[in-house]
Amino acid sequence: MTAQKPDDALKTRLEKHGQAHALQWFDNLNADESRRLRQQLEQLDFDRLDRFRTLLKTPPTNMSFEDVKPAPVRRLPLTDRQRKFESRVTELGRDTLAADRTAALTVAGGQGTRLGYDHPKGMYPISPLRNKSLFGLFAEQILAARRRYGCRMPWLVMTSHTNDEETREFFGAQGFFGLGEETVHFFVQGTNPILDAEGRLLRAERDELLVGPDGHGGVFAALSRSGLLDRLRQGGWDLISYFQVDNPLVTVADPRFLGHHVNMNADFSCKVVPKREPSEGLGLAVLKTGRPTVIEYIDVPEKVAGERLPSGKLRYQFGSIAIHLMDVPFAERVANLDSSLPWHIAEKTYRIVDDAGRKVESPPGGCRKFEQFVFEALPHAQECAFVEVRREAEFAPVKNAEGDDSPATARRLMQRLWFEWLQKAGADVEMPKDFSEPLIEISPLYAADEEELAQKTEADWQPSFPLLLEP
Repeated sequence: MTAQKPDDALKTRLEKHGQAHALQWFDNLNADESRRLRQQLEQLDFDRLDRFRTLLKTPPTNMSFEDVKPAPVRRLPLTDRQRKFESRVTELGRDTLAADRTAALTVAGGQGTRLGYDHPKGMYPISPLRNKSLFGLFAEQILAARRRYGCRMPWLVMTSHTNDEETREFFGAQGFFGLGEETVHFFVQGTNPILDAEGRLLRAERDELLVGPDGHGGVFAALSRSGLLDRLRQGGWDLISYFQVDNPLVTVADPRFLGHHVNMNADFSCKVVPKREPSEGLGLAVLKTGRPTVIEYIDVPEKVAGERLPSGKLRYQFGSIAIHLMDVPFAERVANLDSSLPWHIAEKTYRIVDDAGRKVESPPGGCRKFEQFVFEALPHAQECAFVEVRREAEFAPVKNAEGDDSPATARRLMQRLWFEWLQKAGADVEMPKDFSEPLIEISPLYAADEEELAQKTEADWQPSFPLLLEP
């Protein structure tokens, strides 16, 4: 069977929007291939495609920092008065959890390619002793929160077009980690065509456009498109605990964070930590023209990032660690914006099919991927709680196979935190100098935090290692 070329209407649209070269791709396709490619082309959002092409031709502009100030941050308590206030706020968060208002949302569209793991990143085995997956650790936290607070807490998992099927199969094989299949809801983030430097469509295969995920900022549109925002509203859940899949130290149901969010009547909130150095890759927590904002670190000039106060501390001290709380009405409002969140261009290298039908490597950085960032919804918030947390207790990103932000550093931080829990619970233990060997693992189903561990631990307990605490 021979190829079926696009009809006149699609041909006219392609020519009008600067994509006439795509018509040549049909010359060497069979009927099935041409049908698949034609369907993709017919489904393109040509208005968005035009925006991308315009963006490619628009010279970048430097952001003005004249109207930028450090954001007010809810700091970790240092005084008795501050600790009393934090205690009240935390209790408010516990009441919020017990009122069954909160859903969990994991952004899990990525693959473990940089880890040398050719599967969805959430499947990566990360716990020190039992090798539980990232998904498994989050599931135990959710199940523990349900039991602790008597809530239902649904789990929303945003996948991508490349890993959705395998992710669903993994959850099924794990029996949905005991959560109940009906309480776990998968939804797929959107995709955009990836263009060359001139704004032309590219192919991944002879009959397939090259596309990429639209970034974590696409979560709002994806939630709305999936119908999950309606389901949350109907179920009485008006708060979403948002986190990315690569952080095994995230606290899914954090009463302190929830308490600050509710106490401030915020609609979008962020956890932050002090930056280690000016160049650290964390977005800055600021106020821009009086509005809460996170500015991506690559957009911050070196002079601004390094500016210091008379005390020697960085003027722009706090960076976001991609853990948020958002209200469902806020998510609906952002999803329905007349103008979407800003688009950002990432220069990438891909295997592509050239006009002659050959599979080749694109020029280095020769492909343009378009993404949105979730934190760029912040200026649309009426109020935001920027809440400081302990980096070593809540932030252990797993991004690289070795070195910084690797599985080894994450496991070290996890074990160090659990040893701290033991010490604060009164156990007779010393902090090891080296965590190169697995020594300890505490399941969230045994103890979700140091307070719960203390309730189960006798003073002067002398545990032996390796130590596994689970139900």
